[in-house]
Amino acid sequence: MHKLAKKSDEIALKYYRKKVKPRVKANLSPVTIADLKCEDYILSRIKSKYPKHSIYSEERGIKDKSSEFKWYIDPIDGTKNFIRKYPFWGTLIALEYQGEVVAGVISMPALNELIFAAKGMGCFYNDKKAKVSRIDLLRDSYLIHGGIDYILKENYKDNFAELAGSCYYSRGFGDCHGHSFIINGRAEIIVDPHVAPYDVAAIKICAEEAGGVFTDINGNNTIFSGSALVTNGKVHDDVLKILNHNIESREIYKIG
Repeated sequence: MHKLAKKSDEIALKYYRKKVKPRVKANLSPVTIADLKCEDYILSRIKSKYPKHSIYSEERGIKDKSSEFKWYIDPIDGTKNFIRKYPFWGTLIALEYQGEVVAGVISMPALNELIFAAKGMGCFYNDKKAKVSRIDLLRDSYLIHGGIDYILKENYKDNFAELAGSCYYSRGFGDCHGHSFIINGRAEIIVDPHVAPYDVAAIKICAEEAGGVFTDINGNNTIFSGSALVTNGKVHDDVLKILNHNIESREIYKIG
């Protein structure tokens, strides 16, 4: 994974230094030649070494070979940042075994940051052990969040405003860069309202091995529901209570 990430970084940085023209995909998200070049390189190496493994990648889709092993690839997480020369983007590579993510790499070359983890082996940030913070009160917590436009479309939008008001500080970073703040103890909570499995597979193993907790917004231990809540673990239950308070009764009222 380190070798794949390092080479992918070289490809991505070559285009990052240039002006790249994106095209819009069917889901209205942008893609650049850098996304495609990086992903094709990573896929070629995985297929060459592990031809029987399944793969789920952002640009080329799912290659299901009914294997116990599945790779998750996001060649450039944060393409919109990449396009505008914001350094907050990275390459995500993760490996799942028998339905559980067991290894992952988050490489953010424009920031010179590399995070990696493996099941039972801990998480490392630039080769130093990464640990989540020990803060256990919301009033002392830093809250990071993904796109506010997505949050405002969710049924928990009012609860999110309450959560933000309950925390010491809040900022919107999103993508792998935002999650890195939880993993290395610089923040306690990230609410990510709009994600795909390849966006968060590497995040999950890195956060858990650093001592944190990964669920979706409803508290389910899954990377497939379309949302992610990552915390230092100590405030996780409090965050879930606020985000999900009265949601069911509101939905019933709307239906009625």
